[in-house]
Amino acid sequence: MVPADPPRQVRRAPASYYILAVVFGVIATSIVAAIVGVTNQPDFWLAFGIGALCAAYPAFALGHKLFVSRNTIVVDAHGEQSVEVQWMLRAGAETFLDLLVAMTLGAAVLLITRFELQAAVALLGLLALAVADVGARYLVIRARAS
Repeated sequence: MVPADPPRQVRRAPASYYILAVVFGVIATSIVAAIVGVTNQPDFWLAFGIGALCAAYPAFALGHKLFVSRNTIVVDAHGEQSVEVQWMLRAGAETFLDLLVAMTLGAAVLLITRFELQAAVALLGLLALAVADVGARYLVIRARAS
């Protein structure tokens, strides 16, 4: 017979922490929006609004992280030993080898053909390859384990 997991406790932060998170979000959003507005003077309010829309979610999320989540999230003492972390580590290690091969072959092709490529384009291509590769490998590893 498998012992049952202990019931999970719902932890809540004090109300003042939620208020601090909101105040932090408003202040951070206003600062970013003001900087965007000042740097685009002819259309200050349009730039301010766009800056505020872009900064609001990260600012409020950061406020939640700083003030609320440390009181509400229970950290798993053995979280680094979870199977998902092990799958991600394996996918990352295999992606590293794929990137080494891709960079070696790419450098050889560029040297042989004397084709010139901007560094930013090459780096963005490698970044896209790495993200796609690690995601695909993670999904394959997860599917095989199921």
